[in-house]
Amino acid sequence: MNRVIFTKMVAELLNYMIKNNDFPVIDYCIRSAEEQKRLFDKGLSKCDGYKIKSKHQLGLAIDIYLADNKGNIQFNWNKDKAIFYHKYWEQLGGKKMIEWDLPHFEL
Repeated sequence: MNRVIFTKMVAELLNYMIKNNDFPVIDYCIRSAEEQKRLFDKGLSKCDGYKIKSKHQLGLAIDIYLADNKGNIQFNWNKDKAIFYHKYWEQLGGKKMIEWDLPHFEL
């Protein structure tokens, strides 16, 4: 799949979230090698950004957080809600949910 298809899938997911009265906030659409290495060094990724590139570096992953009705970003996803949205994402053709990284959606 390519970035155009990925973008269409993300748009469908965001619309689905909005229709379900949630307020999605997009984060980490594209990540630099330096930023990826920083996350790798902190133990937050298995990809070092250089030898092993992440889907974020390729433009094929996105992190989505939800905000409350006042616009405050909720960085900790409710697991049931994450499962709900990841099931929809999988129906669109996306990869399964990563248990330790609930806001992450990738191809």
